[in-house]
Amino acid sequence: MIVVVKYRIMDNNIRKIVNSLRKIPFIKEILFYSGEKNSIFANNYKIWEEGSNLNPIEEVYDVKILELARRMYFPTCG
Repeated sequence: MIVVVKYRIMDNNIRKIVNSLRKIPFIKEILFYSGEKNSIFANNYKIWEEGSNLNPIEEVYDVKILELARRMYFPTCG
């Protein structure tokens, strides 16, 4: 999984989130970009944005579940 961190100012909140994301074993890369608003993306899903109440660690696991569900084959009968 690739995580993209877009930041306006690298503050302590972003650093704390990035440090906890580095401990997750299935995150292969963390990329940093300067942007207009602080936000975090995992595999093109927005998992956190400045001012939101979402927990980015839980959202990373939700993205992992979505990715695994997309790979599954669900046969249908007609």
